[in-house]
Amino acid sequence: MRVTSADDPALDLLDRERRALTEAGMTRVAMPFGVLLAADEAMPLGYVEQAAAILAEMLDQDMDGVADDPTVAATLARRDVAWLAMPMDPERWEEEQLPRLMEDLGYDIIIPEWWMEVSGPEPDRRGRAVMVEEVHHFMTQFGFSAVYPEVFGVEDWTSVLGRETERARCLFWQHPENDCPGSPAEIPGDCSDPSCDAVEFYQQVAVMRAGMEPGWLGIGFPRDRDELEALLGEELKAALDDPRFHQLRSPLTFAYPVLRARPRVGPRPGSTEGSTEGSSEGSP
Repeated sequence: MRVTSADDPALDLLDRERRALTEAGMTRVAMPFGVLLAADEAMPLGYVEQAAAILAEMLDQDMDGVADDPTVAATLARRDVAWLAMPMDPERWEEEQLPRLMEDLGYDIIIPEWWMEVSGPEPDRRGRAVMVEEVHHFMTQFGFSAVYPEVFGVEDWTSVLGRETERARCLFWQHPENDCPGSPAEIPGDCSDPSCDAVEFYQQVAVMRAGMEPGWLGIGFPRDRDELEALLGEELKAALDDPRFHQLRSPLTFAYPVLRARPRVGPRPGSTEGSTEGSSEGSP
């Protein structure tokens, strides 16, 4: 797998998608298993490489070069539905980049500079936690929910995940944008829809249960895995442990192999002829 430029002809992108990314300045691109991750040209390369490695490892946890669940990977590769973006500047993103990208790409799940608090060439613990959270959101909402709606569906509350989120709400889970009896929301917003509330709840459950520390915890959420295990319903735990669904079972290594693109010595950006940047053929 390689982080390369949006105009690299080795990338499996449509011309209009390539053009949209280039015109928006989202030119640092990786496509592990065909899933699009694109970053602002100013995003430090180390951050893009780490996000790509996290995405690849979550799709291929045994790191054998084959997606654990090919159907989920293929579903997430539908760029017209959703993709992952790494913008640098909130004003530029909202006013310039996003409007252009919406013309040719689907819903954007963002891993932005202003959440990671980028400093230096490589992400710190906070930056990695933000990446894990947003990649997991992306995989749940647009991958697992679509492929296994009865178990991980977030269109309504009828799935195993939806029912568990409802059961946990105001008992041991409260998103800070939502109200609970005697515990009003702590920040403005509304995360009461299952595509927000269940997705946020599940990320913290899956990450903590896999032996990692979520970047933040919901109001009333358990502080350790043993406490969480005692509170979770058996149906959701069974789904998490079912090998058919390839959910996180152990901490990520953050070390999925990512090749660094070689400097361009051919045509200027915008041309697809004579690129010397690395090919992604034969790799995730």
